[in-house]
This record gives sequence, structure tokens and C-alpha cells, in this order.
Amino acid sequence: MTEANSRAIHCQDILYSLALFLLTALSRLPFRSQIMYHWDSVNFAFAMLKFDVAADRPQSPGYIVYVWICRIVDALFHDPQTTMVWITIASSGLAAVAMYLLGRTMFDRRVGLASALMLASGPLFWFYGEIALPHTLDTFLVILSAWLLYEVALGRVWAVAPAAVSLAVAGGIRQQTPVFLALLALFAGVRFLQRIGWRRGWRWGALAVGVFGLLCAAWFFPLINSVGGLARYRQIMGGYAEHYNTATSVFLGAGAEGLMHNLRKLGIYTLYGMSAALLPLAVYMPVRLWRRKWMVRWERGLFGLAWILPSLIFYTLIHMGQQGLIFVYLPVLLLLSARALIWIVERREQPIWAVAMALVVVVNAALFIGLPEYPLGSGRFKVLSWDTLRNNDAYYQDRFNAIREHLPAESTVVVAARWRHVQWYLPEYPWLPFNLRTQAGKSEFRAEGLGLTGEMNVVLFDPELESFNRASAKTFLLPLEHGGAMTFLRLRPGETLCLGEREIEVKQ
Repeated sequence: MTEANSRAIHCQDILYSLALFLLTALSRLPFRSQIMYHWDSVNFAFAMLKFDVAADRPQSPGYIVYVWICRIVDALFHDPQTTMVWITIASSGLAAVAMYLLGRTMFDRRVGLASALMLASGPLFWFYGEIALPHTLDTFLVILSAWLLYEVALGRVWAVAPAAVSLAVAGGIRQQTPVFLALLALFAGVRFLQRIGWRRGWRWGALAVGVFGLLCAAWFFPLINSVGGLARYRQIMGGYAEHYNTATSVFLGAGAEGLMHNLRKLGIYTLYGMSAALLPLAVYMPVRLWRRKWMVRWERGLFGLAWILPSLIFYTLIHMGQQGLIFVYLPVLLLLSARALIWIVERREQPIWAVAMALVVVVNAALFIGLPEYPLGSGRFKVLSWDTLRNNDAYYQDRFNAIREHLPAESTVVVAARWRHVQWYLPEYPWLPFNLRTQAGKSEFRAEGLGLTGEMNVVLFDPELESFNRASAKTFLLPLEHGGAMTFLRLRPGETLCLGEREIEVKQ
């Protein structure tokens, strides 16, 4: 780390930052999702109405600051889906700006621009920039915190308090983030003390700890109070962890199978997250390793390792969930790729660098816009692309429209595996959950018990439910706007709907 790498922000940096923000945000506008993409998205929507982690409003660990931000922004839009997508779009632009500042500070402006464009155009990050989830906001705060911590490691006292603020806010958005960045903060703090001296530095360290603690307390105590105290919150968190981690954690009995599951997801998600940004690394890393020359200096290397190791260890040994979780460490790989790109063309004229970077952006954009949801066919390998967004919107909108148009709420019940969306988008219809994996026992339902009158229409909302249907004589099809049909059963007064472990049937 050198003095030259920490120059003050100039007018040129402001112009680059503004351009990156606008280009990133504007690129998202034509592809915005119209229906909440994920189960968790609906959880956040319900949390905006009433915050209750115990009732998955939202899911654990709470994301309380994100919900507060959503409530504030929703004063403009009065629609949770629109509110969360606009937050996502703005956060995408801010993340690109933070990436530029980090790359510029660690290396130079060209690396900053290259890494920011790689992030902004990456098909996975682009996808998450179009949906109602907090991953791009978390990405922005992760990169912002890393940039500020790098400045702290350089001995910049001005960055100490802002870094503490950024980490605390990131913790309120996603409670795991400060844990994953704790080693990085420790590394930055030690280097800071070494640079400015322990006698002077401990005061700044105490300030950082105090600011971080106070801000975390500002969201943590409301969070635990909302569920009745710390003991109840720990109980909820324990149940949540047991539910999701049992099949993947090597510490909870998943063994080699769980380990391979996590590694497979990590590998696939990281490759797609990098996409065209893999090309510079694939070209240059073998050359550098053959010549036994490292791509970065030891201090930068330790900074990067301290950044990525905690999250990689957790995702490998405990649980790897949805793809957006990789953004906590992906920026490190993008920085390496950007640096590799500059090294490849550094002895050539500036237009060569611009052409190389433009090629990466074009390939990334083509992947997001052009890839089908299942490029291998038959639902074998799902890609998060624009086609995935369109299919998701059509899937839900067609079903919601068909139900409302043809089946009255006073005589219809919706049986769904994706019942959270039914709860939100069809609030006037009674619904029954059907878990495809753990449906146990047998439950019986009659029209009067569900508050229905006359004949009872039973909608099998998801195509997966059709294989459980044992009432073919009662089965009808409801055409959908974009092709296909949705199954529903029509029961006469007095007939009973039975939902069993492997069957849906009707009894007289």
C-alpha cells in the first residue's frame, strides 16, 4: 500500500462515479421484474406491513434496517414490489461507484473502472438488480466498508468513523455481513495502529468500536424486542438454522454429501457471477504462476484473504443458499480480474484497454439478456437471466389473472406449494399449503370449514401438484394466457377435500 494509491478524490473521479451510477441504474430499467421473484421477497412485503420475525415477516435473522428503508421509500410508491426494485436499482448503481473507488484506491483509475464495469455488467449481479431482494444493497455496503477499511489500513484517520458506520448499517441490512467482514476489520485495525502508532491509534480504535456498538444497538434492541427478548430471538434463530443447515452443515451430520453440495453451488455460482470477467484471469494467471510472480503485493493479498476467507469457510462447511450470497466475496475476484486485464494491455495504447473492457461488458450483457432460463433444456440447469424474470412474471400473473377471472373467491380455495405468493397476491382467496417434500399425515377440508358456499373449486396452483391428484373425475383445466393450463377440482356440496402425504383426493 502506498501514498499514491490513496490520492484525494478529484473531479475526474466524481464524473466517473456519476457516469457509473447512471449507466448501471439506467441499464436496469427495461428489465425490471413485475412480480416478486422470491419467497423471501413476499416475506419482506409482509414485514413492511407488520414486522414479526417469528412469523417470517421477514425471515431470520430479521433484516430490520432494510425493512425500515423499505417503509420509508414506500411512502413514494405505495407498492412493496416497486419500492424494493427501485431500492435494488439504486443500490446497484451505488455498488458500481463503491467498486470504482475501491479499485482506484487499491490500484489505479483503470482498475477501478474495469472492476466497476465487470460488476455492473455481470449477469448474476444484473439479475439481482432487477428483483425485490436486498442483495445489491448488501453488496454496496460490503464494498463501501471494504474501501473504507482499506483507507483505514493506510492510516487514514478520516475513514475510521465512516467505516464503523458502514459496517453497522450493513449489519442492520443483513446481520451476517459484519461477521463475515470481522477479520477484514481486524486486519485494517492492526495495520492502522502500526502506521500511526499505538499511543495515538487506540483513541481512534475506541471511537470506531463505540460508533459501531451504538449503531448496532440502535437496530439490535428493536429487533430482539419485536419477538419478546433475546432468549426468544435465539430460539427462532436456532430453529431457522436447524431447518436450513441440517442437510448441508458438516457440523450437523451432513458429512461429505453436504460438503460437496456446498462446493458445487459455490463453484457454479462463482463462475456465473464472474462470467466474462473470467477471461482476463484465465489468460494471465497461468503466466504469472509459471513465472512465479504474484498478481498483488503481500499486503493487498492479505487484505483480500481476510475479506473472503470467513464467508467462504461458512458457505463451504455450513450452508450455501441462494446465488446472491456470493456478492460478499465476489468483488475480490473482480478486482483481480480487472488488474489482470490492465496487466495484459498495459504496454499498449489506451483504446486497446477500452476495447478489451467493452468486449467483457458486451459478453456479460449478452449472457444476461440472451440466455434462456434452462439453456440445456428439460429444467436441468437453471440460469438467472432476463428470460428467468419474464418466465417468473408470466407464471404468477397468468395464474392470478385466471383465478380472478374464472373462479369466485366465495367458492374457491387455492392449494399451493408456492403459497406465500398466493397469500400476498390473492388475499381474498382462502388457501391451503402443500409441501412437496414434507407433507405429512392427512388433512380433510369441507367448504363450510373454509368459509365457502355452494360448489367448492380447488385450484392446484403449481404444476408439481398435478402428480398428486387422485380425483381425475373431478378435474378441470383453466387455460393460461401464455400457454398451458392450470388444474382445478370441482367438488359438490358435502364432498370433502383430502390432502395426504402423497395424494390429493376427494371423498363423498
